[in-house]
Amino acid sequence: MSFDSHTTVPEPGHPDVRLLDAKVTFNGKETTISGRGNGPIAGYVDAIGKNCGIKIKVRDYHQHATGAGSDAQAVSFIEAETPDGKVLWGVGMDSNIVAASLKAVTSAANRAAAAK
Repeated sequence: MSFDSHTTVPEPGHPDVRLLDAKVTFNGKETTISGRGNGPIAGYVDAIGKNCGIKIKVRDYHQHATGAGSDAQAVSFIEAETPDGKVLWGVGMDSNIVAASLKAVTSAANRAAAAK
């Protein structure tokens, strides 16, 4: 799976819940997946589980900048766990901090899929 782009909006009537649509390439096919959660990462994890059958739970998350100013890139690190207790890591990098996080989740999800 590869992450291409995303949009997220508050759920009507529930401002603490985010609805996320992400364009991904899954098994060689471009598709849009949808999920919901308390933020973009939770919404994306929900979307991957419901639409791609890859179940993971985010255990920890860290993000760092690789430079300063408007040219800086964000690097996100995700520690995730599969339903059978296997711990996996994912890393993502992008100039957009949310996209970097979702790329890191994608990396962890790909490791979970490979471990099946």
